[in-house]
Amino acid sequence: MHWVEEQRRSTLDRLRASPNFEALQSDAVAVLTDDSRIEDVTFIGDDVYQYHQERDRPLGVWRRTSKQSYLAGKPSWAVVLDLDALSAAEKHKWFFAGASCRERRCLVRLSENGKDANDTREFDLDQLRFVPGGFQIPNSKSRAWWYDADTLLVSPVLGPDSVNNWDVPKTLRVWRRGSDLAKTKPIFSIDDNDAMLSVSFIRAAGSNAFVVARHVDFERREYRLMTLDGASRPISLPPYSSIMGVHAGKLLLRPNEAWQPEGAGQGFAAGTLVAVPLAPIMQDAKVTDAELIFTPSGNDAVRGTVSGRDRLFVELLHDGFSRVVELRSDDQGQTRERLLPFNSPRFLSDISFVDGKLLAREEAPLIPERLILFDPDNGATTTLAQRKPQFETANLVSEQFRTVSRDGTTITYLITHRRNMPLNGSTPTLVYGYGGYDVAVTPRYEPIFGKLWLERGGAYVQAYLRGGGEFRAPWHRGAMRKNRQQPFDDMEAVLADLSRRGVATPAHLGIMGRSNGGLMVATVMEQKPELMNAVVIGGPLIDMLDFHELSPGGTWLAEYGDPRDPDMRSFLRSYSPMQNIADPDIHYPVPLIITATDDDRVLPGHARRFSYRLTALGHNNIYYEDAQGGHYWELAGGPPPGDWRLRSLARAVEFTYLWDRLGPKAAAQ
Repeated sequence: MHWVEEQRRSTLDRLRASPNFEALQSDAVAVLTDDSRIEDVTFIGDDVYQYHQERDRPLGVWRRTSKQSYLAGKPSWAVVLDLDALSAAEKHKWFFAGASCRERRCLVRLSENGKDANDTREFDLDQLRFVPGGFQIPNSKSRAWWYDADTLLVSPVLGPDSVNNWDVPKTLRVWRRGSDLAKTKPIFSIDDNDAMLSVSFIRAAGSNAFVVARHVDFERREYRLMTLDGASRPISLPPYSSIMGVHAGKLLLRPNEAWQPEGAGQGFAAGTLVAVPLAPIMQDAKVTDAELIFTPSGNDAVRGTVSGRDRLFVELLHDGFSRVVELRSDDQGQTRERLLPFNSPRFLSDISFVDGKLLAREEAPLIPERLILFDPDNGATTTLAQRKPQFETANLVSEQFRTVSRDGTTITYLITHRRNMPLNGSTPTLVYGYGGYDVAVTPRYEPIFGKLWLERGGAYVQAYLRGGGEFRAPWHRGAMRKNRQQPFDDMEAVLADLSRRGVATPAHLGIMGRSNGGLMVATVMEQKPELMNAVVIGGPLIDMLDFHELSPGGTWLAEYGDPRDPDMRSFLRSYSPMQNIADPDIHYPVPLIITATDDDRVLPGHARRFSYRLTALGHNNIYYEDAQGGHYWELAGGPPPGDWRLRSLARAVEFTYLWDRLGPKAAAQ
C-alpha cells in the first residue's frame, strides 16, 4: 500500500498544480450536493422509501413519506435509518446497499466503504431499529430471500467449503428464525465453476414452491422448481433468456437466442417478448402454451415491462432513447399495440404503474430529470418534481451521428456540443463507451459531464458499441469471446469519424471507460494510439490471460472466453493490454488509470500492475486509487458512493487530467 499512497500523493500534487483543479472540484461539489436530484424510490405498503444524501449527511439516510403525499408532489420525509449516525456509532463507514422487505420487516444491506460484500440485518419499519436477535448475516457476499415472516432462503458464505472456485456462495439453505445459520443443511448446490445461484417466484401462483436458477455463466441459466424439503424438478425455460416480469398470471420472457419450446409448434426469435402461464410452472414445473406477445420493430431492444391491471407496458430502447408500447386486449381478445405519446427523444427509467398511471423519471442530455405521472388513457402528464438545471444549456445541442465500423456495421453515437462549434478540429472532445455484458449506454442528464466539461466548451460523445445492450440481442451476443475485437473497432471508427467531420483532431480527442469499458479503452489506446491524446482507464480488467484467477473472474468466461483453453488463450493474448503494451519506441497518450482500493469485484490489482508495467517500459502514466467506493463509478449511473468530499476529489482528478490533455494547449504537447 506504500506504493499506492505514493502514487495518490504524487497524482494529487501534480494535478492540484493545474489552474483548472480548484474550480473543477468546486463545481463538482455543487453538483454532488444538489438537493433537487430525483432519486429512486420503493413502494412498501402505503409508504414510499428512498435513500437520500445531502451535504450535512454525506453517507445519507433511508427515509420515507406517505404514498399519497409523494404522488401529490408534496412529500414529507421522515428518517428511517441514518447512515452517518450508524457509521459513527459502530466506527464503520456504512453505505446503504438496498433492502428486501416483507410486510413490516426488511433485510437491510450495509456495504462497508462501497464494497459488493455487505452486512445484512433485519430491520423493523415500525420500531425503526434493527431487530434484537433477528436475522443477521455478517459482512460477506451472501444472499438472502424472504420465504415467510420467520424463514429465509439463504445462499451463505460460511467458510471455504461454502463457496466455489470463484468465491461465489454455492449452496442454498433454509434458515428458520432462532436457529444457527452455520448448522443449516444445503438443499441445493451449484457446481464449482458456475457463476451464481438466485431465487425467484417464492410462493407464487398460490404454491408453496419457489424457482431456483443455476447461473451456469453470465448468460446461461438452468431452472428448477423447489420446496423447502429440497425436492426439485427441472423447468424447461429457455436457458438463454431474460425474465422481464409477470403480467395477468403469465411469466414474461425475452429469449436472447432463438427458442423452440419442447413439443410446441411455434418457435420464438431472439429479442421478442414471450408469455408463459405461471401456474403450471409453480405447480408442476411445466412450461406450456407459450405465446408471442410482442415483436419489436427494427433493431429496438426490449428492456423491461410494467404490468398495469388490464394492460401491459413494454419498455424499449430505440436508438438509445426510450419508447413505451401499451399492449391491451380488445373485446374480441385481440392484442392491440399503441406507442404511448411521451415526449421524444427522452430516456425513461424507474417506470412503475401506480393508481392507474405510469410513474417514471424522464430526462435527456440537456433536460434535467423530472418525476412524472403519465395517464395512459388521456395522455396527460403531471410533473411531481423537477431537478434544478446544473449547467448552462442555452448554447448546447445534442445530436446523433452514424459511422461505419471495420466490417461495415453501422455504429451510432450521440454527441453533445456547442451550437456554434467550429469544425476545425479544435474542440476538446471526450468519448465514453462500454461495449459489453448487454449493458446499454443511455442518453441521461449527466451534470458532472455538463458542468465540468460541456459548460467549459468541451464536446461529449456516447458511443453505442457492439457488446452493449443498446439494440437487440445480436448486438451483444455477436461481440462475445472471439468477436471481442468488434467493440474496439467500433470505438476506433467513432474516433476517426469525429476527426473526419472536423469536430476534433487526435490532439483534442480523449476516451473514457470503466470496468469492461476500461479494458476497451486500454485496448484501443494500444491498437490505435494515434487516434487520441487522453485515456481514462477506470476500474479495468487488463490482463486477459489471468482474469479468471480473480475471485469472481470465472463468472466472466462466457463474455470473454476461457484463458485455459489454448485456442482461446491465443486470441485473448492478441488484444490483452498487459501483454500488448510495447517498448518505448511506440508513443502512447499519457493515460489516467483510476480505481478504488475497496473494489472487491474487479479488484485494483490489474490497474496497479498496468501502471507499474507502463512505467517500467518508459511510458508515462498517471495513477489514482480512490480511498472510497468499490467497483461503483458515479459517472456510469447508480447510487452515490459515499462522502461527496472524496467523490468531488476523484471527479476533479479526472477532469483536470482531461482539460490538461485536451484543452487549448493540447496541440503543443
